Amino acid sequence: MLSTKKMLIVFIPAICIVALGMYVRILQYEPLYPDINPEEFENQTGEFLIPILPNDPVIGDRKAPITLVAFEDFACPACQQQSTILNNVLQKHPGKIKIIWKGLPVSEFPYSSTPAHHYAYCANLQNKFDEFKELAFTNSDNLSSNTLTSISGNMGLDTEKLQTCLESTDVELYTQNTQQIAQILNVQAVPTFFIDNKQIQNPTNEAGWEALLNL
Repeated sequence: MLSTKKMLIVFIPAICIVALGMYVRILQYEPLYPDINPEEFENQTGEFLIPILPNDPVIGDRKAPITLVAFEDFACPACQQQSTILNNVLQKHPGKIKIIWKGLPVSEFPYSSTPAHHYAYCANLQNKFDEFKELAFTNSDNLSSNTLTSISGNMGLDTEKLQTCLESTDVELYTQNTQQIAQILNVQAVPTFFIDNKQIQNPTNEAGWEALLNL
């Protein structure tokens, strides 16, 4: 039989590992970014209403009656596919749909997609988000620093304004707030779409979107 001393040597590290795992598990469900207060965006029934942030890019007619909220990542092939499909739907049905685009960086390989989302934020401030989005998706497998610099140069972004924006705290705060909103909504993957504050099953083609949106 094991002596008391040997049993302690065996079990104390195991207990510490379990405790650490529980601590990390708890941390995962705490708000990572305290700037969004969920209670400020709840309706009378306590349902969390997706906040539209002032600098969220809007694709399509801002006055369109149908609002689609999209969580996407530039390094996500499925997001690129959905972007192409939805662009076609928007062109076929002008004035019917607006997309509130919320960039959610999740990819870390071969490059972190976070810098691309920072560039997107800054491009949106110069009213060139749509163009940046298309070029970023085209280069989704190579969102390196050199690629992002090349994209911004080809777009003709104001270099001084771009650099000031990238170095500001606003761009990081915006990304963090979007990540917290996604966490509150329990977004598990990209792309994820919401209509009328409800997550939907993603259609796989134009006809599917048209049927879902009653177009």
